[in-house]
Amino acid sequence: METSTLRWIIIIIGALILASIFLFGNPARKRKPRASRHEEKQMAGRQEPTLDEKPEAGVSKSAGDAEAGQGELAIGGETDAEEPGPPAEPPRPRKPPAPPPEKIATLFLLARDNHIINGAELLKAALNTGMEFGKMGIFHRIPEGADSSVFSLANAAKPGVFERDEWNTFETSGVVLFMTLPGPAYALDAWDSMLATARRMGEILQAELLDDQHKPFTRQKEAQIREEMREYDRSKS
Repeated sequence: METSTLRWIIIIIGALILASIFLFGNPARKRKPRASRHEEKQMAGRQEPTLDEKPEAGVSKSAGDAEAGQGELAIGGETDAEEPGPPAEPPRPRKPPAPPPEKIATLFLLARDNHIINGAELLKAALNTGMEFGKMGIFHRIPEGADSSVFSLANAAKPGVFERDEWNTFETSGVVLFMTLPGPAYALDAWDSMLATARRMGEILQAELLDDQHKPFTRQKEAQIREEMREYDRSKS
């Protein structure tokens, strides 16, 4: 998977997390402690130094004076001339950044009845539906021989990723599946695959399937998206 593609995945995950904050809860904000009355009085009575004040006797010279004095010292008389090093290599030309995705489709899975999805359940559900844990700390469905994913699965809560060594302690209230177009498969095939995976994972995790607007996924919504995917495939043929 190319670096530019990964960059767009990071942007997409961030956008999806921001869109789902109100659904999965806002992080608690710490209030800045207020200064006590005693501290406020001390701050009010403190006087800032002015330019008219003179330094007290016995105070050492400033750092600038010390540096100026050191510059006049000569160690061993004349300094040895530095030998020229090898010429610097010219900078390599950067690859042009990948264009943004033309289309993004998303599905959310929200745990039912205040159920919490733990790491062991999520890992088992993802592996049983043909996904693999990979780059960016999220799951991917990558067809054999391809270098990019058909769709991916991320945490719907911040920071959006999963830690490989924390499955026994990980908990979340929801996950998000998303696909970007163009991809390694036809749009309609990719969508059908992602929808089937989301439904199967919803059964395993006891989670409700939601659309991109965080509303229950309906047959009308499914028909609408399938038609959009057909139109996309037609435009590319």
